[in-house]
Amino acid sequence: MLFDLRSPHRRRVIKVVYVFLALLIGGGLIFFGVGTGNNSGGLLSNVGGGGGSANGQAAYTSALATAQKKAKAAPNDPASWAAVGRATFNLAQLPANYVSNQGYTASGHAVLAKLKQAWSKYLSLAPAKPDVTFADQVVAAFGSPPGIADYKTAESAQEVVASTASTQYAQYEYLAYYAYLANEPNRGDLAAARALALVPAKLRSQTQTALKNMRSQALAAATGATGASG
Repeated sequence: MLFDLRSPHRRRVIKVVYVFLALLIGGGLIFFGVGTGNNSGGLLSNVGGGGGSANGQAAYTSALATAQKKAKAAPNDPASWAAVGRATFNLAQLPANYVSNQGYTASGHAVLAKLKQAWSKYLSLAPAKPDVTFADQVVAAFGSPPGIADYKTAESAQEVVASTASTQYAQYEYLAYYAYLANEPNRGDLAAARALALVPAKLRSQTQTALKNMRSQALAAATGATGASG
């Protein structure tokens, strides 16, 4: 699990996460409270709220089965796949799949694999009006803790979130963050430039410094991951 700090790479990633939080707070932002105006507010606000009991799991499983049936009947309908994704995300938040302050269980990871498939299918259909709630959920599930640190997937979803909140510089900071952690520095630099173009003048200098520090920290962690897996 990501919170197992015996791995040097995981320690680096956790360090980057907390450095990023500190940089955002220092810049006058609150990581958990910045919404797009089109969703429930905040990258991580959708995780960990599963509640639900073991007895309620049948209802979530049934909702997913219904959504999957509709998607099978209309495989080229993006909305159907978004419904599958949202139902899958909800299932992933149940106590059997997600434990507060610990993260996703083995069964939770299996559910997230299905969520990733639904997201990939959804993106392949190039929806004209992206489902921001679904994208937010994907960022939350695959991004930084309590997500599982699949940064490429998180980046692809955060790009959707940012594109639908084109005047909110914080969302481009998040996009830069995930791009850097995904070892995509060019994409991260583009997102960072967009954030700087949107940020209020009084915050530009400190935001520029924060983004620079974020870049170096995140790319160091991403390079460490590449070296460890090579």
